[in-house]
Amino acid sequence: MFQDQISSEFSENIVIKLRFWLRQILQTPCYLALSLIFLIALIGPWFVGDPLALSAGPRLTGPTPTSPFGTDQYGMDILSRIVNGARIDLFAALSAASLAAAVGMPLGAFAAYRGGVWDQVMLRTSESFQAFPVLILAMGAIAALGSSMLNMILVIALVNVPVYIRLTRSAVMPLREKDFVLAARCAGLTDWKILRRHILPNVAPVVLAQFSVNCAWAIQILAALSFVGLGVKLPTPEWGAMVRGGSDYILYGQWWVSVFPGLAILLTVLTLNQVADRIGQSRK
Repeated sequence: MFQDQISSEFSENIVIKLRFWLRQILQTPCYLALSLIFLIALIGPWFVGDPLALSAGPRLTGPTPTSPFGTDQYGMDILSRIVNGARIDLFAALSAASLAAAVGMPLGAFAAYRGGVWDQVMLRTSESFQAFPVLILAMGAIAALGSSMLNMILVIALVNVPVYIRLTRSAVMPLREKDFVLAARCAGLTDWKILRRHILPNVAPVVLAQFSVNCAWAIQILAALSFVGLGVKLPTPEWGAMVRGGSDYILYGQWWVSVFPGLAILLTVLTLNQVADRIGQSRK
């Protein structure tokens, strides 16, 4: 009987939280737009066909009712390639941002909490990395390691780790002497338990906003690497590679080959930045 009551209360809490988030999504345009983008990436490829299928008709045809975004220089449907490319770009962005946060948050929190030499080492190392443009670091690393998707995810994550270290450090510093932290110390909790249970949950909203920004950065870096020839190569349906592949045809009037993938990058990055702004405003 007691277990049934606990199970019922747990189910009610889940339903309440789901209703809350659904209401937030429906009432906030940027959340709704981001949800739509992820929905397209998740189930869209099932409805638009094979992105590598070659058209039997002429190549570089403009937008038509049967092919709303036209076809590219290989005769492939651009709409299908953009929808399938959303899955590739968003997966890479989420993976890179998640890995950067998973590494940078604990390092920054521990540096701020312990202070001393460890704090100075983390701070100076982060500053050394951030002295160079992120894209230049990424280009150098990819040129040395190779342009596989795994390497690009790891490199994008690596160049963003210092951002999380410095952000988490600055958020944790004011919390070190708070009453709830001092009480946890008096209770005999270890440093890592205090960080995990009491400090990191309090800096999560700050990191969540940065996470959304980092996803936008990751998409831009991935597209830039592909555009300069260091990233994904055609015919893989990646947005940056598609922009690069169509850039040669703009002057000849076939603007749709690169414009539509570019718009996909633009709208996704703008949406992620708007979500980050919204998260930041909700904290005030």
